Amino acid sequence: MPTDTATLPAILSGNIASTLESRLGQDVPAHIPSDNRAAVRFLREAAHALGVYGASANRLEDALRSCARALGVEAEFFATPTGVFVTVASDDGAQTLIVPVNSSEVNLERLSLLDRVLSDVVLRNLDLPAAAERVREIERAPARYGAATTLLAFSLTSANAAMLFGGSWIDVATSGLLGAIIGIVTLGAAFGQTSIRLLEFASGAIAAILGALAATALGAHPATVVLAGLIVLVPGLTVTTAMNELATRHLVAGSARLMGALVIFVMLGFGVAVGERVADAAGWGQPLNAVLGPAPPEWMLVLPLTILVFPLMVLFKAAPRDWIWILLATLVGFTGARLGAEWIGPGIGAGFGALLVGLAANSTARLLDRPAAIMAAPGILLLVPGSFGYRSIAALMDNQALAGVETAFNMLLIAASIVTGLLIASLFVPPRKAL
Repeated sequence: MPTDTATLPAILSGNIASTLESRLGQDVPAHIPSDNRAAVRFLREAAHALGVYGASANRLEDALRSCARALGVEAEFFATPTGVFVTVASDDGAQTLIVPVNSSEVNLERLSLLDRVLSDVVLRNLDLPAAAERVREIERAPARYGAATTLLAFSLTSANAAMLFGGSWIDVATSGLLGAIIGIVTLGAAFGQTSIRLLEFASGAIAAILGALAATALGAHPATVVLAGLIVLVPGLTVTTAMNELATRHLVAGSARLMGALVIFVMLGFGVAVGERVADAAGWGQPLNAVLGPAPPEWMLVLPLTILVFPLMVLFKAAPRDWIWILLATLVGFTGARLGAEWIGPGIGAGFGALLVGLAANSTARLLDRPAAIMAAPGILLLVPGSFGYRSIAALMDNQALAGVETAFNMLLIAASIVTGLLIASLFVPPRKAL
């Protein structure tokens, strides 16, 4: 999930405290009663941190409402992907504070730590000054994973995706190399205002050119290499989160997030189309028109699913101790999706995998008193329909309107199926945690 340039350099270093202070300041409006000012300041900082670290609108609002009630503050919250509106009672009736959010990368470790702080505030195990200091400590902490580890995660994710797509060993090796190159482009673009906005376009063009070159020189399967190389940038999880927000009636947040994902798809597709033209002019073939290979046998999927734990930990910025839960979530989700595909069809079958992931995540959250997102986010990642969105844009740009619309509909159907599975899981096993 790409990150806005205004805060990405600070987030890569793990320190957003200076950004938070410059954007929010330390004062609250004078109309707010003095007894509530410390609480409002804490709620505002918590809202910013939760938004930055990837909490969805419905979970962010629920968590802050619970905290506000415990603090005795009359407050309402309205979250969007780019900001949170905090309305609190004041001497003049009501005061609305705008909390800008310029990033929404999922950071499972920091979400877990923030969840613990909010829980301690609700249970009155922490006073407000101590809780505010804990939030600032979480924000100031250095990034757990450095640039080299992140590049390795990009490479392994692309290589694993190629295996899951049924690619040959040449495809796997080429995809791993391309994933590392895309990782370098991503990290380099983070420090430039213009370059970050061209990240998806540039990555798509590079992937298409190198995929075509690999197909010509090494006999690699071009479609597999291109899609696997770009898989980290494909916003399938964003689409699913947007559908979840729409299903829970957070229409503004869901619509904004869905349109943001559409823009990323379009920029990726446009970049691939331009790269295809360059490759075609060089006589290297046309990777955009190719299709993926057949799915590999079931027994061959054990290795990529096991290896995938490490890159998922890095990409979701999870704590190392959570590796076992991430592995369990991926196995449960993938197995459930395969069984669902056999029983009720490949599109709707993804919902069965999401149901199992949701049940496992919510049960674990209740037993261990930790956020359900630790298992839910990695578990549904293998189910999200990101590749359908990419192929839909590719088909539309290749003047295949019917195929493009059909693929886009399948993407939304799978996303709706996943969201329905998660909602049913929450009905049977309600999560103890808001996050």
